[in-house]
Amino acid sequence: MKSTPWKVLFKPTKNKEALILSHFEAIDISYNCPTCGGERATVWLFPDTVMVYKDECHNNTVVFKPKEAEEE
Repeated sequence: MKSTPWKVLFKPTKNKEALILSHFEAIDISYNCPTCGGERATVWLFPDTVMVYKDECHNNTVVFKPKEAEEE
């Protein structure tokens, strides 16, 4: 699957539950819906691993890869 481009909104996340679950690693990211280009955001619990996410905008499956992995 192709990686979806993303940007960091908040590092660490503003979501306190996500911080606890991720041992303070979670970040908030923004991205655009692959279908309509609408602005979207989510919490990435473990940003050092690939995240496959079912987005509700158009029921798209989006894939987020760590920045280091994209460069390889």
